[in-house]
Amino acid sequence: MYENILIPVDGSEVSNSAARQGFELASRLGSKVTLLYAVDTAILTAPGAESAMANVDAMRESLMEQAEKLMASLKGTAAAMGVEPGIIIAEGNVPDEILRIAHERGADLIVMGTHGRRGLNRLLLGSVAESVSRKSHCAVLLIRPS
Repeated sequence: MYENILIPVDGSEVSNSAARQGFELASRLGSKVTLLYAVDTAILTAPGAESAMANVDAMRESLMEQAEKLMASLKGTAAAMGVEPGIIIAEGNVPDEILRIAHERGADLIVMGTHGRRGLNRLLLGSVAESVSRKSHCAVLLIRPS
């Protein structure tokens, strides 16, 4: 049914829950799994960012270190569930990176968490999950906070 599952994560509780559910599904179906952490570095590369932030390189390095720690932790969780995920850490616009990697990896399912933004906050800020679900070429399973 689903042979290639992409699981984008961000370290939040709902994201970690979605990852565990994605691992469980992959374990039952015998699917390949790719874990993706997309570091949103848009603010670091915006015009004028260099002068606004004293140490852009240090900030980027810190974001990447956080991503690597999260991925190592989730890889351990996956292994305990009998799943050996591929790991990708990307930089850029988060929804665009999720869609790009899904396409490149031939994902037929994306499993991801959503914060369930509502009202004005959702209207003004949008939602990564909403953007991915609207633009994705494959099925998207959204996990809400419990």
